[in-house]
Amino acid sequence: MASPAGSIFTRQPWKGLYTLIVAALVTARLPFWLIYYIPRALRQHPQWSFRQALMVQLLKTISYHFTVIEMRTPLSIEPGLDKACFVAVHPTKPERYVDILNDNQAKPVNLGGTWYPGAYEVGDRQDVVLHFHGGAFVLGTGRADDAGFAAKMLHKHSTAKIFMPQYRLSSNPGGKFPAALQDAVSAYQHLLDAGVPHSKIIVSGDSAGANLALALLRYLSEHEDLFPTPAAAWLWSPWVDIARAADPTAYGRHRNYGTDYINGIFGAWGARTYVPNSISASHPYISPMNHPFMCKTPLWIHTGGLELLYDDDVKLADNLKEIEGNKVEFVVEPYAPHDIILLGDKLGFVAEAERATKKAVEFLKHKRVGA
Repeated sequence: MASPAGSIFTRQPWKGLYTLIVAALVTARLPFWLIYYIPRALRQHPQWSFRQALMVQLLKTISYHFTVIEMRTPLSIEPGLDKACFVAVHPTKPERYVDILNDNQAKPVNLGGTWYPGAYEVGDRQDVVLHFHGGAFVLGTGRADDAGFAAKMLHKHSTAKIFMPQYRLSSNPGGKFPAALQDAVSAYQHLLDAGVPHSKIIVSGDSAGANLALALLRYLSEHEDLFPTPAAAWLWSPWVDIARAADPTAYGRHRNYGTDYINGIFGAWGARTYVPNSISASHPYISPMNHPFMCKTPLWIHTGGLELLYDDDVKLADNLKEIEGNKVEFVVEPYAPHDIILLGDKLGFVAEAERATKKAVEFLKHKRVGA
């Protein structure tokens, strides 16, 4: 189990020493894994290819050790390699950050965002997908080197332009809730101010990003006097029970633990750093699974049949369907692990990601607001 926050492994020189030792150990284990996963019977699931089995094992191991050292993701509002596709997003009017967003600690700030394949221009007629990347609120940037595969999938099958905000992370100072939700509101208003009709905006997110997308939809629903309703929402492997994730042993008891790359300490790291002392981890804006709400925006929810969050996602969908007026479609990719829209290319689940994206686009055609 990972050491607690502030342990020697999160500080230099021990952090660097630990990283070197782990790199050597993983390198030493790799030949064993290359042989071990050749027989289909020894793979995590018999339907998986050799590549899928190997890459899930590698990612599970690497993510565990990233968590032990609490690897940080520095954020910059400089364009860098994304050049003209990266834009600055400024806070909107103070009166739009009310109630849960009116916080004594977290305040709206400038942030960046990346357009795919290019920036929106006034007069563009295609949809715009406002997508929030995953990473347990502690990792990710939404830039091309981080979420490029997701952007490629979404654009390829929808022809929409994709905008990924670089929201604040809880692994960095000032990133606890509601900082990311403030950034989500800023990003949504940024699109409106840029001339994107609300009827052309699809709110989307994967894993923790889907949690954030759902929080944004809840906020928009509660403040219809401040914001118009987006056309639809896509939630990919949503992480919706952060309260349970705070227990690092919770995921290890799940039947799908062996077929997913998520580990308990990674979720616990995200939960510990994201939830402030002033609010409960079970709050509807943080752990929405058991807190359904009326949402005028049609909801498409996707999960993997072999992922740790499968049961949570089923319960989320069922709860939302019970609210009169909600339009909810739930889709399962039976042999997929967690979050293939973000990591399908790295894990070898490209075909599955393609299939899921096509279903999301089909849902948009028939269920979007006004359809």
